[in-house]
Amino acid sequence: MKARLRFVKLGEMQYIGHLDLMRYFQKLFRRSGLDMSYSKGFNPHQIMSFASPLGVGLTSIGEYLDISLESLGEYTVNEWIDIINAHSNGLVLVTEFIIIPEDTKPSMSLLSAASYRISFDDKKSAEDVEEFFDRSETIIYIKETKKSKIEIDLKKEIPVLSADYGVFENTLSKICIINNRDYEKKYIDTENKNCIYMLCKAGSVLNIKPEMLFDVYGKTMEYQIMRLDMFSGENNYVSMSVG
Repeated sequence: MKARLRFVKLGEMQYIGHLDLMRYFQKLFRRSGLDMSYSKGFNPHQIMSFASPLGVGLTSIGEYLDISLESLGEYTVNEWIDIINAHSNGLVLVTEFIIIPEDTKPSMSLLSAASYRISFDDKKSAEDVEEFFDRSETIIYIKETKKSKIEIDLKKEIPVLSADYGVFENTLSKICIINNRDYEKKYIDTENKNCIYMLCKAGSVLNIKPEMLFDVYGKTMEYQIMRLDMFSGENNYVSMSVG
């Protein structure tokens, strides 16, 4: 049995790296009594995979974790959400638990885009970044590898960017399918004007991060990044929360 969990990672947990987060979930599922499936061999481990590791220092309300289960036991998926969260620390919380077909591809292989909220110290910083993005015909980021340098045009790889959440949400709704449009509003202040929102292309081949835009922008500023959601699909994106 396969399941996909959506979870939030908030507060001081932003400083926990990916491997530590994986170990956290392993212990959390054991404490909760969830009947996880284990790999075979001399060192069996719980079968799980994340859609995309979150960078240290970032928070998120839209993380996805695929797990394999032997059974749900006597509880429903909604009851399991409550049980798991009761054993957690209040900063990592499961918000969705969906049973998925056995032949469903892992979320990490489906990932094609991710949405973000970037908070600044003041409104002008948000407006300046939006103006820079809007007026630029191309925004070239140089990605250096061990063997070469790759030019990435962020103007093409960031389909949506706005300092107005309402505009962002309306634009996103034209190219994305999201089954619960009020989910984000439970966690973020959509009236806060010190923010920009963006949709970035993502995945194993090309993974665009908000920091890339600020590197090209060049001005020193303080900001905090929160990942809002992840999507599959090419041009018509589908939130992974749809299942």
